[in-house]
Amino acid sequence: MKIFREIVRNTAMGAQSIDNILPYVECDKLKNLILSQKEVMEDFYRRGKQELGDDELEDAKTKPVQRMMLKAGVKMNAGFDNSNSHLASMLIDGYNMGITSVQKCINELNRDGVEVPDMARDLMKVYDKNIKTLRNYL
Repeated sequence: MKIFREIVRNTAMGAQSIDNILPYVECDKLKNLILSQKEVMEDFYRRGKQELGDDELEDAKTKPVQRMMLKAGVKMNAGFDNSNSHLASMLIDGYNMGITSVQKCINELNRDGVEVPDMARDLMKVYDKNIKTLRNYL
């Protein structure tokens, strides 16, 4: 199901983004927060992965070029400004992109009359919660 591919793709990219940002985080409190957010992303990734067949899983994986571009973008962006505010803003932007792509899948399912899996709704709630928490660092 497309929604599970999107969940897997989204959470894999989110966890990787956190890994890319971590070297620039100097505040232990912020570091612990985003590490806990990464754990949640990895849990959703594992659960979503269980719902996919081998072909769907392969389709859901981020491509090496995408990973490289993400890492380079974070390096350049965080390298110029590694303040808590800027790093939190970068993570919020990533969560907003995740919300957009997952919501599109949810809307498609709704239009097609297909039941939306609880995992998708739960992920959206987690993204919202993560954003609200990160706003404290802006």
